[in-house]
Amino acid sequence: MAKINIFRYTDYRAYLRACFDECKKSDPKFSHRYLCRRLGLAAPNFIMLVMQGKRSISRSLTFRISREFRHTAREAEYFENMVGFAQAKAVDEKDRCFTRMAALRKTTNVEKIDEDQYKYYSNWYNLVVRELVTSPEFKGDYNWLARNVRPAITPSQAKRSIELLLKLGLVKKKNNGFVHSSAMISTGPDVTSLAVANFHKTMAGKAAEAVNAVRKEDRDMTACTVSISRKGFDGIKEAVAECRKRVLSVAEADEPVDRVYQVNFQVFPVSKIKT
Repeated sequence: MAKINIFRYTDYRAYLRACFDECKKSDPKFSHRYLCRRLGLAAPNFIMLVMQGKRSISRSLTFRISREFRHTAREAEYFENMVGFAQAKAVDEKDRCFTRMAALRKTTNVEKIDEDQYKYYSNWYNLVVRELVTSPEFKGDYNWLARNVRPAITPSQAKRSIELLLKLGLVKKKNNGFVHSSAMISTGPDVTSLAVANFHKTMAGKAAEAVNAVRKEDRDMTACTVSISRKGFDGIKEAVAECRKRVLSVAEADEPVDRVYQVNFQVFPVSKIKT
């Protein structure tokens, strides 16, 4: 079986496709049917459907694939977590799998850009630091930066955050300070969705803390409970999207700025669907 560096992948389906293509190059007779037979699968096109995202694989099949591909113990554990990361339904389980994958990659020379992008959203204060670091008041003092995040972080966290922002190209040095760049976070959809889910969970918690920690005149929190159809829900999503654009427009035109705010938009069901 052709050897592909498994640690370069976070999507197990992409990894399987790469392995299959490499085997096909070495042996033109290699086929999905042959691989399925080797794995003890009755359906000759099952692996092809897995690669296409139309089927998932079981735990036992995960082990059989590792055996067929002659994975080392570390590679087999990585593959198992890569499958779990893709197929887990709960955010906490996805998080556990991705964290273990990151740990297993640490001793390799693989580019860890997925992990860097994951860290950007998973550590909520990175987005705050990105806004604060461009302030004229920031003179390279990590203590100042750490104190001005709410709740405060440590100077070492502030320093690592700036290093991450520079590595991802989200800020760049200019003269004696920093400016925003137009770089965008771009990685595999599973990694991004997990990181963003973690970010939303954290910021929802920060909003709850702000009820007691922030003066009423410095915050605005309102809510409404409504009965709507799916069509109505889609209409609300569009209205929220328009409102979000308006908020960004106000922020872009506003100067001079004196603080960083988090603006959350949340719409979620609080009852079961009527049948």
